Amino acid sequence: LLRQAIASGNNDVKDRVRWMATLAELQNNRGRVEEARSLYGDALKLAGSDQELIVGIRLGQAALLPTEQRLAELLRIRDMSGGIVDPVVRARYLLNLGAQAKRLNAAGLKLAYESFEQARQTVAEKQPRLLAESLDGLAQLYEDQKRYEEALRLNRQAIQSAQSIEAHDLLLEMEWRQGRLYRSQQQIPEAIAAYQNAVEHIEAIRQDIPVEYHNGRSSFREVLEPVYLGLADLLLAQASHQNGESKIPLLRRARETVELIKQSELEDFLGGRCSVHSSKNALLEAIEPTTAIIYPILLPDRLELLVSSGNEIRQYTQTVQAATLQSLAQHLARSLRKGKEDAKPISQQLYRWLIAPVEPWLHQHRVQTLVMVPDGVLRLIPPAALHDGEHYLIENYAVAISPGLTLFEPSPLQQRGIKVLLAGMSEPGSVVEHLPRIFVQAMARGGSARGADMDDMPRSRALPVSQDESGDNAEQTRKLDVERDVESLMRDPVFHQKLKEQLSLPGVAEEIDNLQHLIPNTLLMNGGFTVDAFKQQAVREPYSVVHVASHGVFGKTADTSFLMAYDGVINIDELEMLLKSDKFAKQPVELLTLSACQTAEGDDRAPLGLSGIALKAKVRSALGTLWPVSDEAASQLMAEFYKALSKPGISKVQALRQAQIVLLKQQKLENPFYWSPFILAGNWL
Repeated sequence: LLRQAIASGNNDVKDRVRWMATLAELQNNRGRVEEARSLYGDALKLAGSDQELIVGIRLGQAALLPTEQRLAELLRIRDMSGGIVDPVVRARYLLNLGAQAKRLNAAGLKLAYESFEQARQTVAEKQPRLLAESLDGLAQLYEDQKRYEEALRLNRQAIQSAQSIEAHDLLLEMEWRQGRLYRSQQQIPEAIAAYQNAVEHIEAIRQDIPVEYHNGRSSFREVLEPVYLGLADLLLAQASHQNGESKIPLLRRARETVELIKQSELEDFLGGRCSVHSSKNALLEAIEPTTAIIYPILLPDRLELLVSSGNEIRQYTQTVQAATLQSLAQHLARSLRKGKEDAKPISQQLYRWLIAPVEPWLHQHRVQTLVMVPDGVLRLIPPAALHDGEHYLIENYAVAISPGLTLFEPSPLQQRGIKVLLAGMSEPGSVVEHLPRIFVQAMARGGSARGADMDDMPRSRALPVSQDESGDNAEQTRKLDVERDVESLMRDPVFHQKLKEQLSLPGVAEEIDNLQHLIPNTLLMNGGFTVDAFKQQAVREPYSVVHVASHGVFGKTADTSFLMAYDGVINIDELEMLLKSDKFAKQPVELLTLSACQTAEGDDRAPLGLSGIALKAKVRSALGTLWPVSDEAASQLMAEFYKALSKPGISKVQALRQAQIVLLKQQKLENPFYWSPFILAGNWL
């Protein structure tokens, strides 16, 4: 839009200069520094002798200078700004000047203070927003200097000014600072109240907060998650000093606060603030007395475990730093993915932190099913593989995963008879011509790697893609001339055939054949599993289970996640539209099984794909894998799972446990590489 405005030939020079400067700032924020520099240069030529325009442009140019040159330029700009007549414009420039000087740390401290103070005096009470921003800048300077009393006084004034215009975007920062300042002075109730205010301001504008921050990072995790975690931290710390009934409201408030983080993470993953609807009235604790929910919360200095069953909720605090636990969880995830022997001792340490503290309570309540609500990197590891020194967790409990307590409706499996839509691809067709080009290039570079190097079972369902290039680091590959390189490769019949061979899944034929004889089904296989055939069949009748045995990829967002049919790809949005059709309105799909999908290695958001796809498509639960499994293990586990699920009174998570134990008891499949990556996300009943 800015480019169109600039090119429109509008005769108002001031407007064109402003548009060019705004575009330059936008490009700088996007990392396109040279284009920003060029635009600022062009704008400066057009500005002529207009002091107001020149100062604005030079402030933008100053942000592009090397750090050691910036202070001298900012001082020159400060001297020029005195000639600007309009007090509102001058105040805005002074705020920009102060913010840039502040980023220079000690060298720019004096200039930052003078700029914010001058901005405050310039607008006085006439411009509440600009006054609030100048006070906000001053309060931050004093907080950084640990002059907390002065920071508090200025911050209160800033809040008062921002409240007069209901500026939620400013108030969330100010209330957050207020909470930090009160906490530093050990005024905990006041700190909790301020943090709560900050959270409420975020919630007020939540739908308007962009999903992505700079460089594609999650806006919520980067900018706002610390506010929610800060509130949860204070509530949990206060709860640890309470006894009996007085603890419970604090623990519930802490958990509800973290739930808002989980909801926003899924919104970020799915690419929209309206993608996730929380089931506020779903009290999962009250479902069945033999189920317990384990809710880990990673804080910088400790791990908090909230465990609940029925109306009871308990708090267990482990003095392990988040960085230590995160490092160990990532190590375990890598070891499990590769079938390494060092996985067991690591899983035992994590067991001691995550499960051992609550075990006496679990035994006392005769718990049979654990619902884990993992936090951050804990999503990368299957809880079933945690080991107590003698047994894996799955040997003692059925284990389900939930992305959050309020995200899935908790109701039992409808015993209406299982009718399955079976879709499988063991030999790909023209889908190879419709794969995302960046993905094809990554496959071309990925060689013939097929997952874990297991001597007795080399054939896994791994895609032959270098992990560094298929997921988050694809940006580097994208800088190459992708279209030209890939189109050239795709015209090569040898590469074309090799691609088909790499994407073949011989074990899928056996898996589908087994399931065909086990459960009532409608079958779409290979050439019959086209995108159109799947779409038509999916809405023909309300299936209780949709089982897809074909390659699928979960990246860091829904946009980089898709399933492969014989002749094309099906993305999450298309699957959502199918499974939310009128046919499923009264009887939603009970289970979506994806038996050959894989998540991007090392990205703790990628496992959200399984939950995300279920949430978007209104599917009650999803069964998939955290990493590519062997053909034999997947084929056998799926047969055992559906066999168990067909029995009356067996829940989905119990059926999965029975199937995993069948594999675990076989010597050649006892390594958790084979049986542990299968996870049930969402409704476990």
